[in-house]
Parts: sequence; structure tokens; C-alpha cells
Amino acid sequence: MSERKKLVEVEDLTVQFGSKRHPFTAVDKVSFHIYQGETFGLVGESGSGKTTIGRSLIRIHPTSGGRVLFDGKQINGKISKELDREVTRRIQMIFQDPMSSLNERAKVDYIVSEGLFAQGHQHLSAQERQEKVAKALSDVGLLPEFASRFPHEFSGGQRQRIGIARALVMEPDFIIADEPISALDVSIRAQVLNLLSKLQRERDLTYLFIAHDLSVVRFICNRIAVIHKGRIVELADSEELFLHPLHPYTRALLSAIPQPDPIAERNKVLLVYDPACHHYSAENPAKWQEVVPGHFVLASDEEMAEYQKQF
Repeated sequence: MSERKKLVEVEDLTVQFGSKRHPFTAVDKVSFHIYQGETFGLVGESGSGKTTIGRSLIRIHPTSGGRVLFDGKQINGKISKELDREVTRRIQMIFQDPMSSLNERAKVDYIVSEGLFAQGHQHLSAQERQEKVAKALSDVGLLPEFASRFPHEFSGGQRQRIGIARALVMEPDFIIADEPISALDVSIRAQVLNLLSKLQRERDLTYLFIAHDLSVVRFICNRIAVIHKGRIVELADSEELFLHPLHPYTRALLSAIPQPDPIAERNKVLLVYDPACHHYSAENPAKWQEVVPGHFVLASDEEMAEYQKQF
């Protein structure tokens, strides 16, 4: 069996904000990789740094340390104009709020095709551009005639589909989906998730799916990384993470998932994560360790001994 290709590789990524004298570390030496064709989930509470990681991969936020490799090429820091243009086309982002991410004064036709102009596709005729927009809208389940309307004329789910079409028109290889369903009604969420899965199969897309709801990422993701205060604390295959959660923070997130059974919901025990429960020191530091093949956790050697007893 041939080895899977790593499309995205993140090595010791650090992102800081603020002044040099008083920096705030939002992402602290994060490392992971994403295989071509998979959906990689990044889960954590608000302020954990997951969106900052996504924006750093697409070069919206500058990085303070570490490396980001895309298709074998380093894309963070100073890069050539040619590579910047390539990255801009091959990496696209779907934003959390479908209304604020769309220009309310522009028609859908311009919103979806704006990236084509930015990438130097001025040589396209008006008809060719309209055909590309119509194809992108059709692929996300919208009628081509919607191109002449404004964003406020659509529902939340339709606006998010417009945002997806805007990403698809660039024919990307890698899409960063930053909580793409959190602002939508529950009845619409499954439609958008199914759409993303369908597009992935048809176009061999690779996703970084950012969310705070573990029950959602279980449905769509192949592997899941759990992040807390800028550090990834656990990473495993989706089902493995749900069956054998190790880190206390992961267990706390899982305990917060609502249960469809009202009796089970009423009787469940909600866990609260207390960072003070860890006793790290210079002699007993926290390290990124592999408990079983493919299942990683941030733990000291003492904690690892306890985790390994569970297998």
C-alpha cells in the first residue's frame, strides 16, 4: 500500500499578537499534518486558537515561528509572488458568518467571481466568467439566475452556499472551513455538511474543518485534533477519539454534547476541566506522545503510564 501524501504540514506553529515587549501567544508550537483528500477536524472552545490557525494557514495572520508547508513548499513568512498567487488559488476559506463575509452591496455574480479577477483572469470573456459562476452556483445547489441578486435576498443557508461557491470557483485543492454551520439553523446544518461531503468526493478536496461541537466533526472528519489555549492536547482518528478519549479536556468536551434522549440528558454527568490537575515540572514535563498508533496526547510520562493502562 502506497504512503498517503501529506498535503499540509504544520511544524511548531506559533502565532503571537500585541507588541514585541508584551506579546500574547495565541498559538503555541502546534504541529499536525493533513493528508490529501481527508477532512481534518480542529476542535476547541472559543478563544482556543483554532480560527487563528486556519487564518495563519491561508496567510491572513502572520506567523511568529514554525513552518507551514503546502504540497511540500513553505508558505508562511516571505514567499515569492508566484508562490503567493499559487497559494491564493489552491487554498480557499469558508467563513463562519455567511452574512458578514459577503459584500452586501455587490451582486452574487461579482461576489463569486471576484477571486477570478484577483488571480488575473481578466482574459476571460464575460460569457466565460458567467459560465464559471453558474457552474459554481449549480454545484452548491443554487439556481444560476441567483447571480443577479444581492446577499440580503437569501436565507442563512443559501448565503453560506454562496460562500462555498465563491471558494469552489477558484478550483482549490484545500479548503479551510471555519465553523461553516455554527450560524445556521439546525435543520440547515445537515444540508451544508452533506454538500461539503459530496463536493469532496467529486473534486478530491482536502478540508480543515474548524468547529467547537465534537458531535458535528464526528460526522464529517477523518481525524480530529483537540486544542486548548493555543496547544493541541489530543489527536486521533474520529471514532478512536470518541471511544477512547484520554486528555481530561477532551473528556470535558465530550460530556458537554447534548443527548437526544431527555432522560439521558438529565442524568448525564458534566465534566469540568481543571488545568491544575496536571503536575508538570522540569523533571516531569508535558510532551507530545503517541499512546497507540495514530493516537497522540499531550502528557507527562506519569500520565502516559496511566493512559496506556486503558488499552
